[in-house]
Amino acid sequence: MKNKKLILLVLILSILVSACGKDNGSGSDDLEGKYVIPANTTSTVLFAESVDGVDIPIFISIPVSSGHDHPAMVVLHGSGGPWKDSDTNSDGIADVVEEWTLSSQNSAWKEMFDEEGVITAFPGSYYRRGTVENEGEWKDPPLQFMISATFVRNYDAMLTLKVLRNLVWEDGTPIVSTKNIGLLGFSHGGTAVQSSIFDTDAITAGWKWSQSFDGVIYTEEIRPPAGIPDEGGFKAAVMYYPGSFHNGYYGNPCTGTSIYRTTVDFMIHLPSEDGLTPNSNCMIQTALKNGGGSPTVFNYESAEHSFDNKSSGIDGDASVLARQRTMLYLKNRLGF
Repeated sequence: MKNKKLILLVLILSILVSACGKDNGSGSDDLEGKYVIPANTTSTVLFAESVDGVDIPIFISIPVSSGHDHPAMVVLHGSGGPWKDSDTNSDGIADVVEEWTLSSQNSAWKEMFDEEGVITAFPGSYYRRGTVENEGEWKDPPLQFMISATFVRNYDAMLTLKVLRNLVWEDGTPIVSTKNIGLLGFSHGGTAVQSSIFDTDAITAGWKWSQSFDGVIYTEEIRPPAGIPDEGGFKAAVMYYPGSFHNGYYGNPCTGTSIYRTTVDFMIHLPSEDGLTPNSNCMIQTALKNGGGSPTVFNYESAEHSFDNKSSGIDGDASVLARQRTMLYLKNRLGF
């Protein structure tokens, strides 16, 4: 990253750190634990400690300069990560990121929400944990457990939800509507969306949390669900082409043994040419059977995995249509 960008980031973070926890004389109560945003800030990067002790970066876009109770979205990146990156050793796996510049896909979503006056937060679940992408050896244990969409990235999502709920202007006015925050995720991030809206009341007596990889059952490395905060969870959720099996964490959705149930309604986009789609169809049937939130399902014939990041052909057409459907769904749910 260029020095100018680094200096700007440090300056922004210094302002935020110096402002947090201080009574500024406006009559507001103690601001301890709040993230104070100076007027006219359009974006910033905050760091917050997740369940494993790692301070993850959260890119936040703020398309408003005043007011309160604005709707917000948490966007969970796919296997490529949220940042603009490059493959410097030509092994097909990105290994260098441009801190903290969003990738083209994430930038596009940021701009769409900016136009609607929606605050967006993009937590980065990989980079500070030792990888740029969910590729190669990171797809398998033990490294996969460090970035698990099932029991790590859902904690990142809940952490980001908490950060948004604690954003305030300099006079202490809350920026985000605490009850009006949605969740959007792609591929590995879509899998994390599923775990972020799981209803822990659906857990049956004696349930053991585990995952299976190549016939090996892992238990000690597996965390229990994050759970929904006392203040409530996400108001609505949208997932694109997720992996819905979770390696048996919730049981098998295709054999009727899954306890999976959601706390909110959700939308799911499924391409026909994706090996992950059959398990997602089973997950949808499980969600319908177990109750909870209602799914809105869209299927895209001949489209492939990661079609949201495409701009031409069948995948490009699917991307345009799915984005229109997603924005309409979220407008109706979040009221922007």
